[in-house]
Amino acid sequence: MNQSTRAYCDVALAMHQRRNMSAAIHFGLVGLPAPKNSPRYQVQSSGVAFFHIIDTRTGKVKGFRRDHNAACAFARKLEQE
Repeated sequence: MNQSTRAYCDVALAMHQRRNMSAAIHFGLVGLPAPKNSPRYQVQSSGVAFFHIIDTRTGKVKGFRRDHNAACAFARKLEQE
């Protein structure tokens, strides 16, 4: 990764963190709970008999299962790590 791309990523991350802090402060002032973050891992159907567990931050497949319930359990396990 070249320096300009790294600098852009650093600035984007800092802006994202400030936005989250600002939202939490404003929700606290109004008396509402802060919004929850979306789950990092999602289960998506892939073909007839497979379910992929996808990392939403990178878009990469982290695993797959044949059963939807097993795929959801694996996604919850990855979420806790």
